[in-house]
Amino acid sequence: MRLLLVSSDKTIFFFIVAHMDDWQLFMNPNVSWELSNKRNKVVFIYTTGNDAGSDKSYWMANEEAAISSVCFGKSDLLYLGGEREKVTINNHVLHRWCGENVVCYFLRLPDGNVTGNGFSSQGYQSLQKLYRRQISSIKTLDGSTIYHGWQDFVNSLQGIIDDEADGFSSIKVNHPETNKTINPGDHSDHRTTGLAVQAIPKYNQYNNFSYIGYYLRNYPVDLWGEDLFWKIAELTVYDKTLSDLTRYSILKKSPIFFMEYCFRAAKFRELK
Repeated sequence: MRLLLVSSDKTIFFFIVAHMDDWQLFMNPNVSWELSNKRNKVVFIYTTGNDAGSDKSYWMANEEAAISSVCFGKSDLLYLGGEREKVTINNHVLHRWCGENVVCYFLRLPDGNVTGNGFSSQGYQSLQKLYRRQISSIKTLDGSTIYHGWQDFVNSLQGIIDDEADGFSSIKVNHPETNKTINPGDHSDHRTTGLAVQAIPKYNQYNNFSYIGYYLRNYPVDLWGEDLFWKIAELTVYDKTLSDLTRYSILKKSPIFFMEYCFRAAKFRELK
């Protein structure tokens, strides 16, 4: 299924993140604003399965949770549609969900863990190791494809953008901040996802924005009103879907950790 919204006078927004709950925590209220505008086309690219070393039931539940959160953010409570499909880009089989003006790509790389060492269940693979050439290839969680080197993965991201942005004159790319000075202590998957985006060949042709990750909790509380409501709601919908499918709740496990992010607006900068 192909998306209907293709017009040179409209804007396409890419939110490229490592994990399915990253945009709710670190990129809101910006994502909410764009999702609620039906004139926009919004594309989410999730580079890892957010599996934390767990089995298929957990990372598949994370995908469903992301879709639920996106549908809720579309401000259309009656919309429960969308369609999953497989597409081939840069000779790789990718998993895509399409729902009206919104698209989600689930690239299903293994979660690299906070430090980038990976998990034993996935042979200690990580995107950071691929970037540092400590491994020569990385296999997806479902075995649907293998990326042979860092450039292969980078080119695949470029391929997705080329495919989805065809016909759009305004392309805005949002990704994790890679500068360790202003964004210290971030998750390895966050930073390496940002590095992959910045390495795509056409990066300088887009309007690019980079977002603070874990360090956001050190900023003053500054989110109120409707923006606060939508940030908490989209994260709660995500967690409710995850909990229904796995009986595991990220909010119940670490309420203080997530609360710190909910009351803070995204901190980002435009990269020229």
